[in-house]
Amino acid sequence: MKTIGTVKEDFKMFDKHKNKSSKKVVTTSQKEDPIHILDLDDGEFAFMEWLNSVNKTSSKNHIVLKRYEKAKECILNDNTLHSYIKVKINDGAPFCTYCQDDSCAHVGFTICVMQLCERKGILIGEDESILDLIKD
Repeated sequence: MKTIGTVKEDFKMFDKHKNKSSKKVVTTSQKEDPIHILDLDDGEFAFMEWLNSVNKTSSKNHIVLKRYEKAKECILNDNTLHSYIKVKINDGAPFCTYCQDDSCAHVGFTICVMQLCERKGILIGEDESILDLIKD
């Protein structure tokens, strides 16, 4: 799709074109991509957004925690990618199977979840959910 935009020029440099005020040009319009969060810091911000949200399962959060199994894996719902993400935890080191990376936002989010569970001493059993346990 093409759009017509207006480009203004500095006509003081061109004496013979002083009376022209603008020139019409044809440019390609760019489709706005949804915000995609990329690095560890973005994952930390997404975690804070999720933790402070009233509805922890809302799609308004960039990332939503679905399941966390200590020292095994973390399942996330990335609302920017519209996909479920699995972050595996091997010897305490998280690795994102979607991004194939250990420094993406999903890993940053998972690190925050791991720290929350460590600090609060949360142990999750088979019938428990972290969402129930972090309600204060």
